[in-house]
Amino acid sequence: MLSWLISGPFMYLAILVFILVTARKVWSIAQMPRHLRWDLYPIAHDGPQGSPYQEVDFWQKPRRVSLAHELAEMAEEILLLKRTFLYNRKMWFFSFPMHFAFYLIIAWLVLLVAGAALELATGLRISGNSTVGWAMLFNLATVAAGVAGLVLGVFGTAGLLWLRHTDDNLKDFSAPITYFNLYLLLALFGVGLAAWWTNDSSFELARAYVRSLLSFSPMALPHPLMVLEALLFGLFLIYLPFSRMLHFAAKYFFYHNIMWDDEPVSRGSTLEKSIAGYLHYQIEWSAQHIMPNGSWLQQATANPTAEVKKANETKSQDKGFGQTGGHTFSA
Repeated sequence: MLSWLISGPFMYLAILVFILVTARKVWSIAQMPRHLRWDLYPIAHDGPQGSPYQEVDFWQKPRRVSLAHELAEMAEEILLLKRTFLYNRKMWFFSFPMHFAFYLIIAWLVLLVAGAALELATGLRISGNSTVGWAMLFNLATVAAGVAGLVLGVFGTAGLLWLRHTDDNLKDFSAPITYFNLYLLLALFGVGLAAWWTNDSSFELARAYVRSLLSFSPMALPHPLMVLEALLFGLFLIYLPFSRMLHFAAKYFFYHNIMWDDEPVSRGSTLEKSIAGYLHYQIEWSAQHIMPNGSWLQQATANPTAEVKKANETKSQDKGFGQTGGHTFSA
């Protein structure tokens, strides 16, 4: 009964939470006001020609955007962790395998789902013993992606944990949540690898389980390690959109809306209208040169000296200054 609850209702709940919370958070990030743009050059979509702003009369020329160069730059960073390789080679030797393991595990899950759907549609069972060529190749690709992903995942997370426990420079800024995330991933990859090694060498049981989920008749997993694997995977799906690991989605906005956003402000454009609206946001922090409760537009167009001085005097009295016997004292 417990096995079925974990492999059935709990897994459906985990998938639903992951999809809904991730979608909500990505939508909320997309709706945020424009970030202060960095315009760090070279910007990928400028291509080999470089910044258009270095050309004479650049504003009279059509804007140049190269999607191919942008995708190439993103692929180097996403797939190969280019900046980590260039600036922190020691960490790259473990961080790259761990991240690449995620891509392989995603490919493995896609192959499992596709294989299960094909089995439901055709009635054919995909396995290493299949006499149908495409089914045998499909099974081989599933096993290769799954095993490689699990092995690289264990190697990468174990290596990163070793670095963070032994390297003094890393220990100084490694928060407890960082260790928790790595140990969770190590457990997830490790249990998955153990379940494959002991119970499901061709992932036929895993595919049958996915098939049961797709047909809404979830099966109870037959082995304790597979039940533990399902439990850890479900917990990971629920935890992922609430954790720092959501950076897999946030990175898109970091690159396109901060580092590479060099869209010019033209009269009447959507960008001009949004920036004009931001000028009316109220400043919620204080300083000697800031007008209290004023908008950015008021800060830029008014002379706040008198107002700031008066507000600061009032604030000082509110914080514990009072009068007794005609003398001012500090509480």
